[in-house]
Order: sequence, then structure tokens, then C-alpha cells
Amino acid sequence: MSESGARAADLHHVGEPITFEGYADDFEHGIAQIQFSLDNGVTWTGYSTEDSVDDVGLNWRFVYTPTKAGCYLLKVRALSKAGEASSLVSGFA
Repeated sequence: MSESGARAADLHHVGEPITFEGYADDFEHGIAQIQFSLDNGVTWTGYSTEDSVDDVGLNWRFVYTPTKAGCYLLKVRALSKAGEASSLVSGFA
């Protein structure tokens, strides 16, 4: 899974949306969900990708609006249609 979008050097403000973008693929099983965590992977929130095609990579986009000042680390992983979570987890500070 590769990533682009917001970087640690970017400055963002409370109440202003931040866009994260990336790419995932699982050509064997397909991608069922892209999952996001803001608590270092303790919990994950999944967003369905049911319209994805199994043998084509998936470009994803996530918009987050911080409600409080602070440092955040967004972790992102893919979940295959076989139920397997990606061992590659991308992080955005």
C-alpha cells in the first residue's frame, strides 16, 4: 500500500478538513475495506470498497476534520475480501 496526501511538515488547523489519499491492491482476493485508526491500531474503522474490482488496484481517499489541537497519527491498512488485514500499515502524522 502506498500513500500520498498530507505530510508531517504540513500545518493544519482545528475545524479544517485534511485529505489523505493512497493506493492498495490485492490481486488475488480483492480489497473489501480500507481501515483507519487514530489510536495506534487499538481500534479500526472500516470503509467498504464493495465496488472495487478484484484484479485492479484501489485508489482511496479519506477526509478527517480535527476537533481538538494536538498531534495525530492516522494509520491505514487494507482488508482483503478473504478477511486478511494487510501486514503493511501506512502512517500519516
